[in-house]
Amino acid sequence: MTEIEISLPRPHPGQTAILSSCKRFNVIACGRRFGKTTLGLHRLIKPALEGYPVGWFSPTYKYHDEAWREFVRILKPVITRQNKTSGRIELITGGSLEFWTLSDPDAGRSRKYKRVGIDEAAKVKDLEERWDKAIRPTLADLGGDADFYSTPRGQGFFWRCFQRGLDPLQTDWACWRMPSMANPYIPASEWELVKKDLPERAYQQEIEAIFLEDAGGVFRKVAAAVDRGRVLPTAAIRGHPYYIGIDLARVEDFTVIVVLNMDGKQVYFERFNQISWERQIGAIKAVMAAYPGQAVLDSTGVGDPIYEALHKAGCMVRGYPFTNASKTELIDGLALALERGAIRLMDIPEQEAELRAYEYTLTPARNVTMSAPEGMHDDCVIALALARWAQGKPRLPMFVKL
Repeated sequence: MTEIEISLPRPHPGQTAILSSCKRFNVIACGRRFGKTTLGLHRLIKPALEGYPVGWFSPTYKYHDEAWREFVRILKPVITRQNKTSGRIELITGGSLEFWTLSDPDAGRSRKYKRVGIDEAAKVKDLEERWDKAIRPTLADLGGDADFYSTPRGQGFFWRCFQRGLDPLQTDWACWRMPSMANPYIPASEWELVKKDLPERAYQQEIEAIFLEDAGGVFRKVAAAVDRGRVLPTAAIRGHPYYIGIDLARVEDFTVIVVLNMDGKQVYFERFNQISWERQIGAIKAVMAAYPGQAVLDSTGVGDPIYEALHKAGCMVRGYPFTNASKTELIDGLALALERGAIRLMDIPEQEAELRAYEYTLTPARNVTMSAPEGMHDDCVIALALARWAQGKPRLPMFVKL
């Protein structure tokens, strides 16, 4: 029989340390560019070549696309069939690899696997439920094992799994924290440059692979800012100024209206979607009539005609054009206000969840961006930030489009 050679990337010392001491359940908290995909290749290809089924789970399709390409490239000599649409690769050994996105709560259900890898585990919404109800049962038939790979993000289920690896009584679990610097193929000087560009908390999470208490890392003291049980609007006081932030959307996202009083107390919240522009304009005008003051809304793109319509209707409105720089200024202002306790929030679960999840991310070009995690909304964050920005500006005697 002709021998077929499969060439895997050579693991660096940090990856070798993990590969040589894995247990049944392995949790790898790693910084960016550590090489978790290479680690996953080594872990999953071996049982697949031995004839077993294995599974690769990612938060969304975008995340598993890179892994799919690498698995196909390396296994090409032994692949008998592959179907990217169904996410399945079959090998001449009888083994197979299946790729799943965990946006589906039933991903992997009814399958049986010898080994699974969960990529970017900390970014998976409802990971604990996905693990308990769908993924963990797939390991029962073959006595399979599992690896969790991720950059840390708060102290959710991925963090709790990491704690199991630290517990000597949890003998089936192991864990490692591997910062980006553990990859010797990237010069140390590169990480020094990154450190100069990143906020400290972003560097700790993304590069040093440190678990931070606040999941998103952008907004702190969110829980302390919420007045628990205060869910109803507070009536306006005659003669007091109010500051209204409006984030506009039409179909998939939400239009959100937030009102702050002069003390930074949130007195109104409304969130809706899938209604016409005319009805949205009517809703905004009603809020502005109830809370006399000035409103700020995104005047970029879809917001531009709404701004013009409100302007013509005689509403005190500012247009806020969004660029990378202006968005950073806007979000930094809200973060500072929360940090200093200058805002009191209504008890709105959607709003609090968005604030907690809002995160720093690092682009391949080492630029820092701030945004909602993929698959989540940021409408409440933007509306609140716009209201806070308006509060810090002098009242306008005229209609202004910045």
